[in-house]
Amino acid sequence: MQIIYDVTEQNIQDIIQQSFTVPVLFYFWSPRSPNHEVMTQTLTQLTNAHHGQFILAKLDCDEQALLASQFGLRAIPTAYLFQNGQPVDGFQGPQSEDVIAQFLQKFLPNEDELKLAEGQKLVAENRYAEALPLLKQAWESLKDHFGKSRSDIALLLAKCEIALKQLDAAKETLATIPLQDQDSTYQGLHAEIELLEQAANSPELQQLQAELDKDPNNVDLMIKLASQLMQVGRPEEALELLFNPLTKDLNIGEGQVKKSMLDLLAALGTANPLAAKYRKKLYTLLY
Repeated sequence: MQIIYDVTEQNIQDIIQQSFTVPVLFYFWSPRSPNHEVMTQTLTQLTNAHHGQFILAKLDCDEQALLASQFGLRAIPTAYLFQNGQPVDGFQGPQSEDVIAQFLQKFLPNEDELKLAEGQKLVAENRYAEALPLLKQAWESLKDHFGKSRSDIALLLAKCEIALKQLDAAKETLATIPLQDQDSTYQGLHAEIELLEQAANSPELQQLQAELDKDPNNVDLMIKLASQLMQVGRPEEALELLFNPLTKDLNIGEGQVKKSMLDLLAALGTANPLAAKYRKKLYTLLY
């Protein structure tokens, strides 16, 4: 993504169009202005430091005099910040880096908004495990003008939780969405949960459970059932199934039960609170 432009009559409309997706700072300067090199260097450094959070559009008022005259400038240098195709604020005359940074701060996304944007991108790429912690933090931090958690973030969060088979968490997330925001996306996510819950109690699972009930010390059945429970979004049952025999014998099944439990914990990820709970319980046995 190009973040610094030299403005001409040929590209100005394209640059203004970009302000509908990212703020654009138009910088009107002249080589005849005192210390214009310092101002230009400062703006360039700030633009690069913000990694594409805004675009710097430099307009040389000597080379593009006709174009510059259309902006009704009263001083050079002047800067106008454009959003959605329109100037929303600006400043005149040379400014320090601190002053310009404070000016930009009013319009650039904060850390939580950046995490939300990254989470949205990861969801679009089906990278749900990476998106989940970012969306959780954004959901907890970003509130609407009434101070309530935003439903749009909750829907994205629930989508991730469903994709990762964290069905109880998804139901809790969806329960926070007020009636007026329960749209078709909300209904679709609820339908997904219902289908997954039906699959979570399939005849195959019931058969495995019945076989294990008859032969409770069968390690192969135990591991197979735990794996199936994990796949259908019942991770706590899976972990408990493996943890209970480990409390009696850490090396049961020649260490296969312990290995299977560690594999399940790794699959849940380090940020998962359920994984943290059972990892702590397992370490208590180990040490």
